[in-house]
Amino acid sequence: MSLSHVYTALIDILAYRYRLESDQKNGRLDFKEDLEQALKVFDTVNDAIYRVQAISDTIIITCSEHNHFPEFIAILKKVFIEFLKRGLFIRGGIAYSRHFQSGRLTYSHSIAKAYELESKIAIYPRIVVDRNIIEMYLGGSGMPDMFGKSFFLKQNGVTFLNVIDDENWTLVHGLAKNIYETDKNHMVENENAFLKHLWFQECIFSSKSRVMSFDRYIEGITES
Repeated sequence: MSLSHVYTALIDILAYRYRLESDQKNGRLDFKEDLEQALKVFDTVNDAIYRVQAISDTIIITCSEHNHFPEFIAILKKVFIEFLKRGLFIRGGIAYSRHFQSGRLTYSHSIAKAYELESKIAIYPRIVVDRNIIEMYLGGSGMPDMFGKSFFLKQNGVTFLNVIDDENWTLVHGLAKNIYETDKNHMVENENAFLKHLWFQECIFSSKSRVMSFDRYIEGITES
């Protein structure tokens, strides 16, 4: 068994169970259609460079070449936006480690690390980048320039993908607001769900691309 090093992004679709149960309760297929539409973002991805697996609420994307890492990041940004368009937040992790996949067998340190980042570090609707990748690009030679281009954001020592730019700020703000308006009646006293929305709002308004004429869509603390 020969193991090569690959970049792996493991993506989790938030509120998957709630949306699935809602379809079952209402006898509809709305969530299925949303997933199908969001996953169309991979239709134009080069299968020779990137491998994509979508299983239940998990999506795994791999890339084996350093020179394609900037494009890999751009693809993940598109994935995030496409799921927002379907009313869905996603969360994930990106790792770089050993990986083997052939037929039915997948053996991967990279997937295991990406899962750990997604499940333990990401917390909010964001895609976290392993610290080892950042250190590799800072210290390596002959690597694509990944810094100074607003690819990443950092908070509390955690580096994650920047999915917001000058061109999509208004779109992202509107989509996030729509998701909140749809979800807010279902998450009363559910602080874990509420904090995901609150964190993402703060991420939007901390962006250099912020538009000052837009209001925050989540109300602040009020008197009882």
